[in-house]
Amino acid sequence: MKEIRILCVYDGYITEEVMSKMKELEEFGARITMVSDDEMKDVGDVTNRMLLLEQKGLEAAPTYKTLLENCPDKEILVVHCTSINKEVLEACPKLKAAVVLRGGIENVDINELTKRKIPLINTSWRSADAVSDAAVGMMIAENKNIARSHHYMKEGRWVKSYVNQKYIHNMNKCTVGLIGYGAIGSRVAKKLKGFDSDILVYDPFVSREMIEKDGVKVVDLDQLLEASDFVSMHLRLSDQTKKIMGKREFAKMKKTAYFINTARAGLVDTSALVEVLKDREIGGAAIDVFDQEPLPTDHPYLELENITLTSHLAGTASDTPVVSVEIGVEKLKDFLTGMTEENDR
Repeated sequence: MKEIRILCVYDGYITEEVMSKMKELEEFGARITMVSDDEMKDVGDVTNRMLLLEQKGLEAAPTYKTLLENCPDKEILVVHCTSINKEVLEACPKLKAAVVLRGGIENVDINELTKRKIPLINTSWRSADAVSDAAVGMMIAENKNIARSHHYMKEGRWVKSYVNQKYIHNMNKCTVGLIGYGAIGSRVAKKLKGFDSDILVYDPFVSREMIEKDGVKVVDLDQLLEASDFVSMHLRLSDQTKKIMGKREFAKMKKTAYFINTARAGLVDTSALVEVLKDREIGGAAIDVFDQEPLPTDHPYLELENITLTSHLAGTASDTPVVSVEIGVEKLKDFLTGMTEENDR
């Protein structure tokens, strides 16, 4: 069996201990080398890097020099948020695959990988359960005023009437519109079925057949906005989806409907959302992702009564790093088995 050299780069989120599961691949002919990305020593460093990549692109992120020093003889690179950019790819003449242990792939130069015919493996559903749990939780929190009531009680106030008092509904009386039906959106739908909610879906990137097999209804965007009591974002951010929710789209929503975003801030025109919330043109919102993080202390969101805010926590779970590596290991086992079979022909 030919030895396959794999370089794994761990960081402050996917730690050395968690990444060590990659050593299971040694049974498949892999030789594992592990290095630490010392530029991302803790979770804060990692989330800052994610935001930098999302907002300013791969070019804004530094090349990790230790990766460059260790990659020339490697055939597979496994990273979390460390960049695999053109400089890295030029230093890896033997590269046969790149692995990113996260859902997003902003830290990889896709064009260069494509030119070099190098496959990219990622763990697209690693935080799908965590984020889908949070999305449903934020729907309930905003509708039932859970965060507001907690806040008031900490202030010594016993508040029984809220701005949404006339349209607090049970979930089994609500229609939920999901914009996006990938790993996260589909899980949200599954969980909402337990509440007997009606579910509408808009996703131009997934076939109608794939969505309808789950027993949910496919509609166009305007139909979803007009009919839903909750509108929840689950698309990946791209040139096609940037600011897909703007002034026109918010105007289509019911005055009693809630807007939920646990996906990406760039999917939304923030100023348009602030305007409709301030003017009470929609019922409320629950937001986990922001154009600037941490949220500035003078942000207009903080002046609104009809919004629930969390500090980019939706994907947070102690299970997520472990799940990321577990998925990566299973995908690489398949990849290495395929390489072995090809070499045996």
